[in-house]
Amino acid sequence: MAENEDKKQEDLKSQEAKSDDEDERKKQEEILRQLKEELEKLTVKDIVFQMMVSLSSLGYEKLGLPKETNAAKKDIAQAKLAIDCLSALIEACEKSLKPEELSNYKAAAANLKLSFVKESSS
Repeated sequence: MAENEDKKQEDLKSQEAKSDDEDERKKQEEILRQLKEELEKLTVKDIVFQMMVSLSSLGYEKLGLPKETNAAKKDIAQAKLAIDCLSALIEACEKSLKPEELSNYKAAAANLKLSFVKESSS
């Protein structure tokens, strides 16, 4: 009889584990479905603008700025590549940008270029 009880408990635990696995799988499927929906809403413009922001941030990081947190990450060649790519994207998107956006991105690129000159000579 004890064997039957043990077997029943093992079966119950196994069913509970399967149920938990199924619940987890359903949650993951729902998260993936939602993520897919969000990705489908993205436009090329959204991606390019995000790239410009990322390149600007990465440019400063590769310039080793601010020095307190990024000095060890300084890589002038990588900074130059980030700045050149940012400038190319700004030029390519010039007609798609609102005047204020264009001004902001051009200012960001100009500041990066000035920082590049300072950091590459030091």
